Amino acid sequence: MSKRQRLGKQPALEGFTVVLCHAEHGCGLADDAVVDPLRTAVRGSTYGLLIRGGCLARTLHCPHHAGNRVPRPGIRLVVQPCTRDRRPLGSVVAFGPLTEPSQTEELADWLLTGLRQGRRPPKHLLAVRLPDHSPFGITSHPGS
Repeated sequence: MSKRQRLGKQPALEGFTVVLCHAEHGCGLADDAVVDPLRTAVRGSTYGLLIRGGCLARTLHCPHHAGNRVPRPGIRLVVQPCTRDRRPLGSVVAFGPLTEPSQTEELADWLLTGLRQGRRPPKHLLAVRLPDHSPFGITSHPGS
């Protein structure tokens, strides 16, 4: 047991993992200009990680998934705050749809400064909230 664990202190928030939907017939069609600020934020963070994955419909509502053929532009993503060794800290936060580079620039700013300062994410960028009884144990806003 480490000294930090014996003292009951929370490990330091030093990084984040962003999982970006890159589904072939959905969010993956988003303009690269919308994604670029996230790439820049990850490059500017010592312990940031960007993963382009499949559809996030299991985590948040996706208008492109399972017959929901609703044409909505924009990307959807989830963010997991973590320690430098990738141990999760706090709840996963879901965002989207993000349709403009200015939205992802604002999110990138929060990732680089606001997250470490303990500020809440920009509310208008948050995705549809999952029910509290989600089978995945994931919520789309901090503090749940």
